[in-house]
Amino acid sequence: MTKLSEYIKPIEALISPLSAFFAGTVLVCMGYALLTSTLSIRMDSFGVSASGIGIVLSLYYIGYIAASMSAFKIINKVGHIRAFSAYVSIFSALVLLHIFYFSLTTWGLLRMAEGYCIGSAMMCLESWLNARASNKNRGLLMSLYMVTTYLGSGLGQLLLNLPDPMGVVPYVAVSVIFSVALVPISLTALPTPNIALAQKMGLKDLFKISPVGVVGCLCSGVFVGAFYTLGTIYAKQSGLDLAQTSLFMFAGIIGGMCAQIPLGRISDFFDRRFVMMWVCGAMFVIAPWIHLFIDNGTWQLMVAAFVLGACTFVVYPICVSHVNDQIGDGNRVKASGMLIMLQSVGMIVGPIVISYLMEWFGAISFLLAMSIIAGGFVLFAFHYIARREVNYVANTPTQPLPADPTPVYHALATNDTIMDKAKNMLVEKKH
Repeated sequence: MTKLSEYIKPIEALISPLSAFFAGTVLVCMGYALLTSTLSIRMDSFGVSASGIGIVLSLYYIGYIAASMSAFKIINKVGHIRAFSAYVSIFSALVLLHIFYFSLTTWGLLRMAEGYCIGSAMMCLESWLNARASNKNRGLLMSLYMVTTYLGSGLGQLLLNLPDPMGVVPYVAVSVIFSVALVPISLTALPTPNIALAQKMGLKDLFKISPVGVVGCLCSGVFVGAFYTLGTIYAKQSGLDLAQTSLFMFAGIIGGMCAQIPLGRISDFFDRRFVMMWVCGAMFVIAPWIHLFIDNGTWQLMVAAFVLGACTFVVYPICVSHVNDQIGDGNRVKASGMLIMLQSVGMIVGPIVISYLMEWFGAISFLLAMSIIAGGFVLFAFHYIARREVNYVANTPTQPLPADPTPVYHALATNDTIMDKAKNMLVEKKH
């Protein structure tokens, strides 16, 4: 118990001042997940084909990519809290427009606009979090952030049991959730990044700074997109029934959640490129063997899916942490947008290519493709690890906020160099 408490204590110290931030993240992900599932069910009840539903829902990613390329201008102009509030408020209004008129064209346009709003809001959250982290705790903070997104998405699915599922209640619930999500973010005392430091940076510049992080985000999009989009298809084509398919997907997502904090913490103590390489190396070796164990029983199926999910979902936060270790606060918003864009491109292109491979060569192509991509990333990462050292930029505070509120809490919270100011106050007090 002593060792467990020693492990949990630093995590609690980080979560405490960021509780409002994480609460807002959970609510945003909860509302979005509920809306996506509601739209899917509603279109199916209207007799829309599976391909039509897929096209309408996937238009969200076009808006998401558009946000990654342009929303940084608004964020750097008005600040993170104002931008987040504006985008979430617009999303809350867009949700209610689904009530008044149904057509695939109208809902497709709404999905693009909603994708733009969510992508912009996530840029605010991720760049804000990375600005408050240090190189010593960024991996842990990003892993905690990812856990909150999965938690929110899971809770959103539970809300499908709301009364009047085919009426207006789900839409109103999503709108209310997004409105409430504004409260903890708007009222937080957590300092926002200094937008006066914003600098210009292109994708080519980001690649020069962190080639492993950039390519890793693209590969992560392929892994995540393939798992979510094609995981159920692979399971069914492999002979699993509906119950076993649901267990396969559930175990994979749980594996990703459980691996976040341990691997995120490990990445804070080692070169993150090595951690990414180890994870992808494990996927390269393990993924093809999963097909051999999938029919051997329920617990073998669960273990196989758990390991696959653990490798699939941890690459992105470690990549983001690695990139942010090497850039200053002036580049974080733009870098966050480009990393989101890269992952989104992978989530779109990857499933399309792998789905064709599955048609031509069978279900096992799902695992073989993920294994080959992971192996390719290992070779790419090893190439750059051997050629260059990481140029770390240590210009962020060692703690995002004091772990325990004090009488001078609000005075400290208005300054970006919180711990430095706190140390000066202690020195002055001693003298």
